Amino acid sequence: MVDTKPRADSDSRNHGNDIRQSFGADFVVIGFFTPNYEPAAAAFSKNLIQHRISHHLYARPVLGDSWYSQTRQKPTVMADARRDYPDRPLIFMDVDCTVRGDISGILQSPGDLAMRTKGTALGTTRRALKPTTRVLLLRPTAGADAFIAAWEAGTQYAGKGDSAEAILIEVMGDSPERYAIGTLPLKYAGIELHDAPTDAVVVHDSIHDQTRPAWTLRRGLQRYFRAGRNTAYRIATGQTYDERYGKRGARNRTK
Repeated sequence: MVDTKPRADSDSRNHGNDIRQSFGADFVVIGFFTPNYEPAAAAFSKNLIQHRISHHLYARPVLGDSWYSQTRQKPTVMADARRDYPDRPLIFMDVDCTVRGDISGILQSPGDLAMRTKGTALGTTRRALKPTTRVLLLRPTAGADAFIAAWEAGTQYAGKGDSAEAILIEVMGDSPERYAIGTLPLKYAGIELHDAPTDAVVVHDSIHDQTRPAWTLRRGLQRYFRAGRNTAYRIATGQTYDERYGKRGARNRTK
């Protein structure tokens, strides 16, 4: 049975009921949910129980008036989890992730913490690296604590449209001699379900995007364009555009 009870030091008006389950593992998966995400958190807990993964999902109130405000609760949740589990590695995951198997390989990632850094196009000639925190490894080290403290402090100066990851970019620039940041293997990084590699152990199916009015139209147009481009390339070259340029999931989409 899932243990759903308030933290001993929580204000039940603000924190409600956490969702937690222990299997005595060496690490703990952590996350958080606001009231509107509670069904997703309950489903995620069941998913973790299937794989006998210890977890603690923290109940949090809705803050501010935007989705970005909610994401800025991540470092505070991580700080609470470090106090609750001071000697254990923590794996933060968004509650709209799904685990497909053994995730212990995440612990092989280097650094005080590890996350995915995603290549993002800036126009046609430039690219930039963008951190993503759908899945994030925290080790029980002083460096990890320094990272969390810096991230949490940065949220105090966030603008209305700043997500947790926008603040994180500044924090990562202050990392030398304070904390070492590693990179997660893609199969553990919580890549979107439609783009995830075939060996993905952790995938992400965004609730946030699907609740936005333009999501279905945008995704449908993207798929229509991709299918047309793949067909044209197959006729011209004998292979699809995705295969030619090594796009993730190409094997699944062209079977």
